[in-house]
Amino acid sequence: MDRKRNIIVLLTDFGNDTPYPGVMKGIIKSINPSVEIIDLTHNISPFSIEEGMFVLWRNYKYFPKGTIFVCVVDPGVGSKRKILLITTKNYLFLTPDNGIISGVLWDNAEVIKSIISIENKKYFIFPTSRTFHGRDIFAPVAAYLSLGVKSRDFGHEIEFYRIKRLLYPVIKKCNNTFIGRVMHIDRFGNIVTSFAKEKFHKLLENKEFYILIKNKKIANLKNTYSEAVAGIPTLIWNSFDCLEIFIKEGNAAKVLHVNLGHEVILKT
Repeated sequence: MDRKRNIIVLLTDFGNDTPYPGVMKGIIKSINPSVEIIDLTHNISPFSIEEGMFVLWRNYKYFPKGTIFVCVVDPGVGSKRKILLITTKNYLFLTPDNGIISGVLWDNAEVIKSIISIENKKYFIFPTSRTFHGRDIFAPVAAYLSLGVKSRDFGHEIEFYRIKRLLYPVIKKCNNTFIGRVMHIDRFGNIVTSFAKEKFHKLLENKEFYILIKNKKIANLKNTYSEAVAGIPTLIWNSFDCLEIFIKEGNAAKVLHVNLGHEVILKT
C-alpha cells in the first residue's frame, strides 16, 4: 500500500442534470467512505477534450498536494484508447489517453514520476459497461488510489512519448501576430482565450495591442469588470490568468456570435 490520499476531484462533460456524476460518487464512497469528493465541473462542453484540458490546466494547482484528479471527457469510451494514471511531483491524474492532460504537462513544476496504463480488472466494476467507464473504471480506481493502493498495481508503466498530447493552442504567424482560440465560455458569456498571462503579459506590457474575433476589433483593456462601459466588448486578464473578452453585465459570446474553438487573433 502507498500513502492514503483524502481528496478526489471530478471533471467531466456529463452535466449537472444527469445521474452520471452522482453514480461515480456513489462508487467512490462505497469503496472509501471517508474520502472527500470535490466537483471541479461537470459542465465541460460535450466531447470537448480541448476545453477539458484547458479547465484542468488553469485550475489544478489550487488543490492540495496529493489530490487525485479524475477527468472523464472521453468520446473514445469503449474503444481501444488507454486509460492513464499519471503521477506528477504534486498530484495524480486519471484520464483517457486523448490529450486532456496536455496543459498540466506544459507546467514545468509538474515533473512526471510515472505513467501507468490502467489494465488490472481486479479494480473495475463488473459487468463493465462499454459506454460508462467513468462509473466502472475511473471511479473505482480513484477510490482504491485514495486508500493507498500503489500505482503500479493498476497496470504497466509506459513511456512519456507514447501518450497523446495536444499542441499549445497559440500559433505565432509573424513578429506581431498570434492566432489563438476560444478555450472556454462561462455561464456569463465571457469568452476565455488561449492567450495565457505567463506567455503574453511581458510581451504585451507597455504595448498597444488588439484582438480580432469574428472580424470584430477589441482593443480596450481594463483591470476590473466595473471599469468597462456597458455594451462595449472589453478585454481583461481574468482569474484563469488568460485574456478574456467580456461585456459589462452582458453576454459577450451571444452578442459576438462566438462559440468554443473560434479563432482569435492578437496583434501588437
